[in-house]
Order: sequence, then structure tokens, then C-alpha cells
Amino acid sequence: MTPGARILSVVEIVNDIFLQPIDENFSSDKIIKNWIRNNRYAGSKDRKEITNNVFGIIKRYFSLDYIQKNNISLGQRYLELTIIYYIFYGGGKTNLFSRFNDGPYAIKMTDSINNFIEKISIFNFDKLDFVKCSLPNWLYNEFYESFYNDTYKVCESLNKEAHFDIRVKKGKNRDKIINNLKNKNIISEKTTLSPIGIRINKRISINNLIEYKKGIIEIQDEGSQIVSLLCGAKENETIIDLCAGAGGKSLLIADILNNVKIIATDINLIRLDKIKDRVKRSKLVNKINIELNYHNINIRADRVICDVPCSGSGAWRRRPEEKISLTQKKFKSLLVTQRNILNYGASLTKIGGELVYITCSVLNNENKSQINAFVQDNINFEIVDLKYSWDNITKSKKWFGNEKYCQLLPNIHECDGFFIARLRKIK
Repeated sequence: MTPGARILSVVEIVNDIFLQPIDENFSSDKIIKNWIRNNRYAGSKDRKEITNNVFGIIKRYFSLDYIQKNNISLGQRYLELTIIYYIFYGGGKTNLFSRFNDGPYAIKMTDSINNFIEKISIFNFDKLDFVKCSLPNWLYNEFYESFYNDTYKVCESLNKEAHFDIRVKKGKNRDKIINNLKNKNIISEKTTLSPIGIRINKRISINNLIEYKKGIIEIQDEGSQIVSLLCGAKENETIIDLCAGAGGKSLLIADILNNVKIIATDINLIRLDKIKDRVKRSKLVNKINIELNYHNINIRADRVICDVPCSGSGAWRRRPEEKISLTQKKFKSLLVTQRNILNYGASLTKIGGELVYITCSVLNNENKSQINAFVQDNINFEIVDLKYSWDNITKSKKWFGNEKYCQLLPNIHECDGFFIARLRKIK
């Protein structure tokens, strides 16, 4: 494909994406993959450039949208968004000009497009910090309250390309697996924080790898591996995974412990259904029980894990559409949901047991503010200091902050952003 054909493809895919309702079932990744399947003439370099630029437009949507709405219009919204992206984030104005009139499958340059490009290219981001961070104003304020002078740095890290990490089954040698992958022309290395992770240098399909079929490896971001290990699960415990989702944390805990009983449940049965095949492949059927009725649990557990619904801000690198679909009303509703789940989890925790709170968010109002408010209202719980566990698990000096809970940040830890706190029930 010519550079001009690539940018035309980007416009077409962006148009297809924004014609869809962006809700919790939406996936821009699926739309891109459908385009690739229907356009098999596109080579690997074509696919990579097109995919990166489409994801770039979604990640920078609020910046592009603001600039587009405050300038002249061509009457072609998705072409305009693409042009703005290429000017500021995709190689600059000169590079963009070369892509017009670039063969039969390129966009034709017109006076209107030329004037639009010249007008847009002088846009100034000064004093528009929320635009620079590509956030709506209300959400920028949430970030600023969490990070102050580091807000832009954190926001930029969430616009980077996500890593592709896998977790290695207990007892398996990471070096041997890395060598096996190398023999398949897959370059990888050990994760720097997780002692059971491998980072692959590019996204691949692992479904056909023998290691995956045998349950020796699982796809799991390094950040998710770390918070799973920080849950503090011990031998002979009964554990309730209250928001199990697709089961990543339950699978890891079941793998590293010899004797454990995990009850995995979720209010979203579609997500919960994904655990079944993963449990069978990993040969962990005897350790994980799937409870379909979220409200039907009548036991007290040693450990209750609440990986609660959240803004998903820590994972926007891989799911950028969640930033677009997040409204202020939805955010406030999530805060209520999180507190309700915490309260439910607390009622299921036995005295001496622990309540574990996890989000894939980087925002204080979803994280430490929730924990501080909960402890203030529940004097029978105390916060467990995770610093010792962090030092023991990661052998890393990248502990963030001076609090007892753990916050992972992409700009510091080079993984998805996660928060975890453990609360011990003392009476």
C-alpha cells in the first residue's frame, strides 16, 4: 500500500468505529481486525501503521475533537480528525501533504483541505492543559487532583502502546520458554517486576502455541500479575473472587498455591463464562468453583478479592474507547458501585481474614479515597502495609508513594495502572 492508501484506510476505519455505539460491549480492536481480514492485500507494515494511527486517534480523541470543533470545517468529520492527528502526532504537516494525490487509492488534495491543514497547523495548546492531556475538562480535574504537576506525564503514558505480557505456570522455567519462543522467531524477555512474567516484543496470536494449549502460559499484563501476587493469598485458604471477570487473578492464585479453594463469581455472567475454558486448559478445575449467583454466597472467607468496576484509566493504553465512553455521571455511579461492593465483600470476610480492593484505575477518588473512607466508617478493618510484600515479590525500588497501599503507574512501572489495598478484619 502507498502512504496515501494507508491514510485513506485510517479514515475509513475511524468512520466505522465512530458509527458504532461506544459502550461496554464495544471493541475498536475487533473493528480493526475485521478490516484486516477483509483487506488481506495489506502487508504487515501497512497493518502496523494503520493500526497504530487508528488507536492513536482514539487515544487522542478529546484533543482532536476540541481542535476540530474550534476551527473551520470540511464537513467530513473523520477526515478532519485524521488530518489533525497526523499534523500533531503522526509525522507533521509536510509528511501529511505527501500522502494526498498519492496514486488511485489516495485522498485528492483540494483547496478546502489545503486551507484546513494550514489553519489547523497553527493551533496553540498553551493554557489548554485538558486539551494537551486529551481529556474532557471534568476528567482532567480528576487527574490533576491525583497527580498535580505530574498530570501531563501520567496522561502521556496512557497514550503509549501497551505491552504484551504473558504469565508462566508455576514450576516452569522462564529462560527455557524464552528460548522456545526465540526458536519460533518470537523475541521476548523476563518482566522486570513480576517474577513469573515474560514480555513479548510485539503482539502475536498465542492460541496455536503448544505452551498455551498445555496451559503453561497465559496472557496477563505484568501489572495484573503483580496485584494478584500482592493479594496475599495463602495455603489452605477459602477465597472469594467477587468480581472475577475472565478469571486472570483466580487462575494465578490457584496456580501458585497447592491447597486453596477459590469461589469465582461476577454479576456479569458473560465475563464469568470465559473462565471455564481457561480453568480446564490450566488444569485447575479442582481449585476454582464458579458461582453463577453473585448474591447467593453464604459463607465467610479467609480472603475476599474485590476487583471492582472502575474507569479503567490504568488500561486505556489497550482499551482507549473506555475513556471516550466515560461520562461524569457514569464516573460518579462507579464510585457508588465500588463502595457497595466493598461493603458486600466486608460482610463475607471472616474475623482475621482480609478484604482485598483492586482497580485498574490511577485516580485517587476510585482508589485511596475509597479505602480511607471505608476504614473511617468500618473501625473493625485496618489497612495492611503492602511495602514488605512488594519488596519480597518484586525486588524493585519502584514503590510509589508513602502509603500502605500500592499504586502501579505506566510511566513508572511500565505496565497497566493498577491499585491494590488489603484490609484486615480485626473484630
